[in-house]
Amino acid sequence: MRIAKSFAIALLVGAPLAALAQSVPYDIKVCNITEATVIDSAGDVTVLATHGRGITDSNPAGGPFDGTTYECRSVMDASKVSVEFSGRCTFVDKDGHKALGAFTGTPKGWEWKFVGGTGKWEGIRGGGTTKPLKQYARLSPTVTAACAHATGTYEINK
Repeated sequence: MRIAKSFAIALLVGAPLAALAQSVPYDIKVCNITEATVIDSAGDVTVLATHGRGITDSNPAGGPFDGTTYECRSVMDASKVSVEFSGRCTFVDKDGHKALGAFTGTPKGWEWKFVGGTGKWEGIRGGGTTKPLKQYARLSPTVTAACAHATGTYEINK
């Protein structure tokens, strides 16, 4: 009985907070330059650390994350059979507010989730998916350039 009452109170107290958060869609194009460094290898598996920097444009212009810059770091396992990676990114808007995120996936597509933020992005949560758009000519054997399309939703408690 006491547990049920505590649960009911928690639902009533939490309900107003959930009602204040509104899910907002985002649709962005992200383009970056990424440098990879080999960490180790064993057999046909190579482990790499990547460091990328880039810019975003929202669709339509002026939408969420339009004109932000970002920096990502990831670890990648690559073999003849598969490539998988996971990492973290920091997006910074023109006012210096940050949105932090985590991702995991393969070169064919990856999942994204927001893990924190500052300023107008404080309390951000949500996420989405990203698919590659275009790979550009390599600048060197370890430096690549690419663009991708990301969609999803985010919420911020007001």
